[in-house]
Amino acid sequence: MLLPFALSALLANAALSPAAAAEKLAYQTRCASCHGEDLRGGVNAPSLRGVGAADLDFWMVTGRMPAALPWLEVGHRGPQIGQREIESIEAYVTSIAPGGPPIPEVATGGNIVHGRELFAQNCEHCHGVDGTGASLGDGVWAPALQAASITQVAEAIRVGPGDMPKFAPSQLDDPALGDLATYVSSLDTDAATAAFPLRSSGPVPEGLYGWLGIGALCLCAYAYSKRRKSSGATPPKEE
Repeated sequence: MLLPFALSALLANAALSPAAAAEKLAYQTRCASCHGEDLRGGVNAPSLRGVGAADLDFWMVTGRMPAALPWLEVGHRGPQIGQREIESIEAYVTSIAPGGPPIPEVATGGNIVHGRELFAQNCEHCHGVDGTGASLGDGVWAPALQAASITQVAEAIRVGPGDMPKFAPSQLDDPALGDLATYVSSLDTDAATAAFPLRSSGPVPEGLYGWLGIGALCLCAYAYSKRRKSSGATPPKEE
């Protein structure tokens, strides 16, 4: 059953240059079973048409793709295939269906103070003040950032993987992107953790503070009502 398909694939690839044939083969081997031969996706995977090199690179270099199980989301685990194969897949997909942002060119050395301000404004409420990540509820989670390289941070900002919003150059220009990526790539306890009370510590601890505050208010209201009742009670009659 597979022989006709294999022969047709070999004949189709024979007309391509060696480099183009290798790129196509890498895609067919690693991606086509879920994303389709035409890159249009299916029930287990989204379309790859027009996604851009930054999107492809982020998912593969962080090891989130190729996925062992299409419906199982995994965190940063490092690349599962070689760099040459990753580049071949990126070249093939972007040549067949171009579009989307390219891989950002960023390097350490940005303005870390400005980067921290941008992180507090745009990232801290989900990823936490120290970048350790947090659950956002309903099965959604913001991953820890310590394992991400500066390029991977910049890619995530531009493409918005999963439930994360994407930031276009009109929202965050390239110098600001470099500052933010520089700060995230240098996160550590001394640089990122603020003294209590925290500016923002993510949705889980902030939610805990909220519930504790509500509980304290309820206790105060209960104590106050008991005091009012005891002070307004009618004294017993003397016989």
